[in-house]
Amino acid sequence: MSDLTEEEQLEALKRWWKENGKWVITALVVGVGGYLGWTTYQDQQEAKAANGSALYSELLDTLQVQSGQTLSDDARAEAAELVSQLKAEHAGSAYGVNAALIQAGQAVENGELDTAESELRWVLDQQPSDETRHLAQVRLARVIAAQGQLDDALATLKEGNPSEVMKAEYAEVRGDILSQQGDTAGAREAYQSALESLDMQQQNRRRLLQMKLDNLQPATAKESEGAGAEENAS
Repeated sequence: MSDLTEEEQLEALKRWWKENGKWVITALVVGVGGYLGWTTYQDQQEAKAANGSALYSELLDTLQVQSGQTLSDDARAEAAELVSQLKAEHAGSAYGVNAALIQAGQAVENGELDTAESELRWVLDQQPSDETRHLAQVRLARVIAAQGQLDDALATLKEGNPSEVMKAEYAEVRGDILSQQGDTAGAREAYQSALESLDMQQQNRRRLLQMKLDNLQPATAKESEGAGAEENAS
């Protein structure tokens, strides 16, 4: 186009615009519209996250009580409403899932095992992170076992594939359930597995597991230990 006169260049530009102008405008409109749509979406997501954070903070504040005191009925009702709102408006977020976990814990404290089970199953239905899923499965197994459904509780544990961090927790709960079923050998194996999975620094947990193991010693072994102690005393 550099060999053309200024007038010819202007004419060529007019023809090009006549042929392609509408596509250029369309592309600009779509591009601007897409940008505005994306920024609007981002703003909505940020506003939603801020709302979820505010509701969750309000829930935690509602559940706070002074040492030695219990949660009032009004506070309990308010907390239940906040949990319902978080689950409805933020189901796929950590706010909704954690609120349901809190509600399950409150239900266990109040002896409302059906409610606790429902909340924990809701958490699992949200397909949360592996860490949260493992935590919910372990708690659900305990709740189901407390309802006397020991086989179902064991089946719940089998559905999980615990991370290294949760292996000890899974094994301990399995040991508790097997102990309730009278499977002493299975319970001992589970407790031993839990001990081996625990970090050496977790001394309190290790002592508790060792106590559970000691309580599962065969009667003959306990009698022998008792007899030996008597002989030493004499």
